[in-house]
Amino acid sequence: MGVDINEDFLQKEEWINNIKFMSPRPRYNHIELQGEIYMQLKQYFKKRCNVSIEAALFLTKDDPIEIKSDKNKIDLLVKSKKAEVAPDVAVYCDKNQIFYRGYIGVPQLVVEVLSPSNADDDLIVKKDLYEKYGVPEYWIISPMSKKVWIYMLIDNKYELKNSCTLNDKFTSTRFEELEIDLSDVELIVEE
Repeated sequence: MGVDINEDFLQKEEWINNIKFMSPRPRYNHIELQGEIYMQLKQYFKKRCNVSIEAALFLTKDDPIEIKSDKNKIDLLVKSKKAEVAPDVAVYCDKNQIFYRGYIGVPQLVVEVLSPSNADDDLIVKKDLYEKYGVPEYWIISPMSKKVWIYMLIDNKYELKNSCTLNDKFTSTRFEELEIDLSDVELIVEE
């Protein structure tokens, strides 16, 4: 007798402008890259900033302290379904952004690892969303093409500041001495 699995359990749900985006659970290469980036960011930031994997992020330009002090404002933000995402990896340097459902506000850095089935979500939809809310630095990592793109927010628009391969070490545009090396991550050839 087989086990009945709810398909929604196998997917990540995100909301952008009241549209639900469903992502399949990540593949091996995605998980390996995500984990390595998380470990290196965690090591760099130590206790100065929180580094999270796929935590709920409720994007808003409003002050997190003000939102958290008013239950109605939290409820409105959570129920609005305007900008609730779960970045693959994100860095939050303001402890006031933490709340019971994840994080509120704008992270300092977001990293998205592309998946073959929904790469446009990260390359276009989420990139536009992060730009709109003012995420200062956005990295896109592609296990398929083995490339990295680093964007920096300048005058409210993302500018590509660096592109390289997964075999190259790359640095942050915002954080001094933050260098990421993914050359030891062993990716498998997808069939």
